[in-house]
Amino acid sequence: MALADKKFDDVHDKTGSDKDKLKDEFDAGYLSKIADIPDKEPALAALVYQIGLMQEEFNEIRRHLVNDVGDGAKGDTGATGPKGATGSAGAKGDKGDTGATGAAGADGADGAAGTTDASKLDASTLPTSKPKTKNKLWNNRGVVNVS
Repeated sequence: MALADKKFDDVHDKTGSDKDKLKDEFDAGYLSKIADIPDKEPALAALVYQIGLMQEEFNEIRRHLVNDVGDGAKGDTGATGPKGATGSAGAKGDKGDTGATGAAGADGADGAAGTTDASKLDASTLPTSKPKTKNKLWNNRGVVNVS
């Protein structure tokens, strides 16, 4: 709750040495003298009474601020509210690099020297049934054929 606007005007506008003169009269106990003789100065006695009530009120406000409010910077912290809804999951991230391509393999060794003499061919390792693809060799009961 905020404070309302003040309802009073400044009592005086004295500063410096002029204000010091007012303080000197206060320090001399002039207000106490008026309080001691209220019948001689009834108007001033009424003002002294009101000033005393305001002083009591200020003291109560000060006590409340120090003891109940603290430093006045902020009020008490309220209870923690309920947890809000969880948001939807984010999209999947990009795939990382697949890495560099490996080096090419070494060339294979040269094959054995060939021959043009068909009588020297070894047909024992050839398939014994006709391959489905064309131009393949196969062993047809000891005779080398081309599909």
